[in-house]
Amino acid sequence: MLKIKSFYCMMLFFCHVAFVSGQNFEQYFLNQSLRIDYIHSGNRQDKSVKIEKMTIKGDWAGRKENLLDTFGYGSTRVLLRDMVTQQAIFSKEYSTLFDEYVNTEKGQTTIGHFEETVLCPLPKQAFRIEFYEKTRTNDYILISSTNINPDTLQSKPNKYHCEVIDIHIGTAKNAYDIVIVAEGYTKKEKKQLIADANRCAKAVLNCSPFKEYKHLINIRLALSYSKQSGISLEDGKTKYQTVAKSAFYSLGTERYLMIDNVWQLHDICENTDYENILVMCNTSKYGGGGIYNWYSTVSKNTHLDYVCVHELGHGIAALADEYYTSEVAVEDFYPLDIEPNAPNITTLVNFDVKWKDMLPQNFDIHKDVPTLVSKQNQDKLGVYEGGGYSAKGIYRPWINCTMRGIVYDAFCPVCKRAIVQMLNFRTEE
Repeated sequence: MLKIKSFYCMMLFFCHVAFVSGQNFEQYFLNQSLRIDYIHSGNRQDKSVKIEKMTIKGDWAGRKENLLDTFGYGSTRVLLRDMVTQQAIFSKEYSTLFDEYVNTEKGQTTIGHFEETVLCPLPKQAFRIEFYEKTRTNDYILISSTNINPDTLQSKPNKYHCEVIDIHIGTAKNAYDIVIVAEGYTKKEKKQLIADANRCAKAVLNCSPFKEYKHLINIRLALSYSKQSGISLEDGKTKYQTVAKSAFYSLGTERYLMIDNVWQLHDICENTDYENILVMCNTSKYGGGGIYNWYSTVSKNTHLDYVCVHELGHGIAALADEYYTSEVAVEDFYPLDIEPNAPNITTLVNFDVKWKDMLPQNFDIHKDVPTLVSKQNQDKLGVYEGGGYSAKGIYRPWINCTMRGIVYDAFCPVCKRAIVQMLNFRTEE
């Protein structure tokens, strides 16, 4: 296992950015997708990746410019390196349920095993796949490296077939593809499913900043039916046979609604182009979840509109939860002596890279922090204490943003900027 200090790794990484960003996609890649299924195992101290299967799939739906992910938001990075030139030719950062598991009490010492899938464009010639883990101190650790000859890879047909419906198709040439996956709906509930999915899409497209940038977004529905209607409870009281095996009580938190069967989830999504997965769960029980560049889940509860955009805030732009009173499974998720990667919270360790540039010039970080929570500041950008599951030492930019309270269409200016930056990066605008 090779440990690379964060400064060195970032310099090494970014020295390749200028080279690759100036190259044409076709120089390195075919217009096909490489699907990598692997098992992510370990605890907080020891982590590993074991690739189980690599297959060639349909057309590549992701970015063909901006080939290297420069945001640094994810907890895991997959990097493709050309074997001839040794240049980094593609990278993707994302987080996973495993990353949260290792920050639970159980995950400190007990080995966990999680299915994971990552999609990359298919290189034309021999390449190396490198998996990196980001530590709690934002150092990078190389945990897996595999050399691949693309001639040895096979193209396999999708084993799961379902109908796909276009809900909203943007006008941009390289629009960002969101697929809604039906979970816990039977074939007899098709009409209700379509209605729920349309409500989901409407919630996204009527919420700023998505509504101003809906020309950059495609939303489709995968009609994936389950044998039984409803969503399971992992406490053992209620179990349903659903297509993706989602369940509440993920990581021991009742309202946390997540999926262990990730490979099957991607089988469903292969019926269409997709970059972001939103799982529509057939239950009125309040809950959901969202992980950056991974997937998001929502239930058709009273607050569906809010939950939908809140979880996509996590899934698309790596926005952090700004609340600090609700029950969560993770412990000390954001160390107070480290600047969080999320763009909408800060520990003030490196506030210059957050929303400091958006504050008035006369704002004094030493005198005006924390910003007073008051009626006068209701719609004022500031540095308010409390966020990221901690009442002290972590700060948020707005009193009550959609990432904090149950308020729909209320993303603060910082969150809006992060979402727009990501949409523009993904769609090459």
